[in-house]
Amino acid sequence: MTISIAENVARVFERVHVAELENGRREGEVSVVGISKTFDAQAIIDAVSAGITDIGENRIQEAEMKFPNTIGGFKKHMVGHLQSNKINKALRLFDIIHSVDSLKLAKKIASSGGNGKEFLLEVNTSGEESKFGIKPAETLDMLSEITGATGMTLSGLMTVGPRSTDEGKIRSAFRKLKSLYDDASALNIEGIDMKYLSMGMTNDFEIAIEEGSNMVRIGRAIFGERSIGRIDW
Repeated sequence: MTISIAENVARVFERVHVAELENGRREGEVSVVGISKTFDAQAIIDAVSAGITDIGENRIQEAEMKFPNTIGGFKKHMVGHLQSNKINKALRLFDIIHSVDSLKLAKKIASSGGNGKEFLLEVNTSGEESKFGIKPAETLDMLSEITGATGMTLSGLMTVGPRSTDEGKIRSAFRKLKSLYDDASALNIEGIDMKYLSMGMTNDFEIAIEEGSNMVRIGRAIFGERSIGRIDW
């Protein structure tokens, strides 16, 4: 029996709801971003029709092809690595960019006019060399440097959990980001507005919610298996 995207969305919402209840979170506190990479515009339409209000893509070219053919009515997230030569396109296509990972990139975004957009600082909490993101020890200084040098508002932090089945390693990576999020929230610096703690994907989003995430990025559990793709959302 083929399970529809609508059924998958309902199951994900239920799992998120249970995780919220079990961890003393408010109902609806955790946002679900449907990661639609490699799936077509119709899949996005189906997910949005089922209640998904946030859609994420990790490639500019793919988003350019798909977004014009959808029904709209959803917030668009850039979750992949952002190359400096794609900044202008990204600012036109997306509402929120999860992958600011250097002062140099932030300056280029600011000079391109990022007004009205939201930006998250990407942190590599797993220590894996294959992942993008700044080092945890540099995070608070980087937040201050970016906001001071560019006038940008940074609305949260993002990380990709480790490629591991070791729950201890996964929790450790998420706890690092939650600790940084709390420290950043306490800085009381103009331009640092910690609204989003973006961590958790299909294999680990319930652990992420336990550790404080308020935004999870779900691909396979909503759209099904992919035949291609480098990060297993």
